[in-house]
Amino acid sequence: MTKPIYLTPLSKERIWGGQKLQEYGFSIPKEQRTGEVWTVASHPNGMSRVQTGPMTGLTLEKLWSNHPEIFGMETDSDFPLLVKWIDASEDLSVQVHPNDKDANRFEKQPFGKNECWYILDCPEDAVLIYGHSLTSLNNFDETIHQGTLLQSLQHVPIAKGDFIYVPAGTVHALTKGCVVLEIQQNSDTTYRLFDYDRSDPVTGKVRPLHLEQARRIIRFPHFQYTEPAVMLTPFRKRLTQTPDFFVEEWSIRQTHILEVSRLFRVITVIEGTIELDHVLLSVGATAILPANSTFLIKGNGLVLITGPSLKMTTPHRIGIDLGGTQTRVAVIDQHKIVKQLSFPTNPKAGPSQTLSNIEYAIQVFSEEFHLSNIGIAAPGPLDTKTGLLLSPPNLPGWDEVDLVTPLSSAFDLPVFLENDANAAALGEALYGAGRHSSSVYYVTVSTGIGGGYVYMKQLIRGANGYAGEIGNTIIDSSGPLHPVLNKGSLEGYASGTALQSRANERHASSIERLLAHPQERDRFTNHLATGLANIIHTIDPEVIVVGGGVTGSADLYWEALQERVRELVYPSLRSKVDIRLAELKGQAGVIGAAALDEVE
Repeated sequence: MTKPIYLTPLSKERIWGGQKLQEYGFSIPKEQRTGEVWTVASHPNGMSRVQTGPMTGLTLEKLWSNHPEIFGMETDSDFPLLVKWIDASEDLSVQVHPNDKDANRFEKQPFGKNECWYILDCPEDAVLIYGHSLTSLNNFDETIHQGTLLQSLQHVPIAKGDFIYVPAGTVHALTKGCVVLEIQQNSDTTYRLFDYDRSDPVTGKVRPLHLEQARRIIRFPHFQYTEPAVMLTPFRKRLTQTPDFFVEEWSIRQTHILEVSRLFRVITVIEGTIELDHVLLSVGATAILPANSTFLIKGNGLVLITGPSLKMTTPHRIGIDLGGTQTRVAVIDQHKIVKQLSFPTNPKAGPSQTLSNIEYAIQVFSEEFHLSNIGIAAPGPLDTKTGLLLSPPNLPGWDEVDLVTPLSSAFDLPVFLENDANAAALGEALYGAGRHSSSVYYVTVSTGIGGGYVYMKQLIRGANGYAGEIGNTIIDSSGPLHPVLNKGSLEGYASGTALQSRANERHASSIERLLAHPQERDRFTNHLATGLANIIHTIDPEVIVVGGGVTGSADLYWEALQERVRELVYPSLRSKVDIRLAELKGQAGVIGAAALDEVE
């Protein structure tokens, strides 16, 4: 079959539903609180049927089982996807879903429930519940006992057109007024954590919670998922690609050809009107596009296209940025972050918990990607040859911690360790603001101040791995004491920590407010410029790249900083001073870490 297959929508009454899905082309029974319309479903709780054509009336389950040629894949297991429209007329319950392994182990179900939402409509200043701030299972039990779970949940602002992927194990909830298109694995397993004490309208009893089931599958701490959208063509954007499904957004303004795909796809109109192979479709229309077929699409509208993902075969790297407050684990393709999981580091819990969380994140990614190596950016001091953290000031108690061996053993991959400033320097030199230069010095002005030097695309580490560490250089020996570094060090004067301390002394509400004062701005720029001038006179780099959190206020001091550096260097160098803002910004460390194998 080469024609699109249209299915009859199924409306589902829900305690939190309403009538708004009528506005999206669906026939909703009057007075029914319709919370969901399932448009592609092959599940015991809802079964789609073919709406038109020679197979009219056939269930999707029968279509799937008896016609594998339509789907381009083995159909001896259950149909993999479920597509639904949701009208959250009231807040939904706070819930969590199992992954495949837990669904099979605890529920004897074939699929867990990884899902995603495309926000079709929501109130102004709307938020979703996505994640929590709890640190452990004991912490979770305490909040349940004290009735304070809601205060521990994270709220994420949303707007129409946003796309959110919700991995299994993520605590989440849609909120009042949201209308979304949900694409998910073929599962209806949900564990409620909180439900506003609502009663079932049939039984009159308070709806049950599933706390015991939920506590078995929630991750502690919460892992924040990040996946940048990818523009595949000027009108085609990939919103997500996971082992279970992909989702693309197509902006239709002219005639396009849907190229042949080995696997089936599902197309849903979410805005405007389109023609699909000469059939006029408006908002709400959904069709299965058979495998190995070409389709013509035109009109003026917005569509989502989803389907099973093809397996990833190209090698990808893992970059890890271990920080004092947050750890990030990312899949890197060339110089771009494909996906990232981040979580609070919690130094007081010790290194074993953080290592366990890192391993979990890598394991998640290894199920989707072919991984070639692992790179770690970590705070110094450290020994890159032995793979040890020595005694990092922002990770107190983490003395002589071996980061490399556990990960190398767990994944049988080469693992590289580098100082975080050096890793960020490498990232900016290879892929950021210094990518066209042969001699790049990078300085990060953040909580502390660190630096790294890259010459001819190679890190210059020095005899003991401390080359480029500008933060401990002395700017004024009569200056302030530092708990670890030299008295009057650059870090003691110009780091984010030093500026925040100065802001507190001056009763300024933020660093930005502090630097708005001309005298304070001049003080800061003079100290930082002195450090940069010392670097210029020491290694004569072609480019200096400045990154870190304090550059968020660069518009206040950037021109003055460059001018002051020129005043402090030899006259013959002034016209050659080239100081640039980092381009990779907060991503430099994790991208540079992934590239460490290139400089070994």
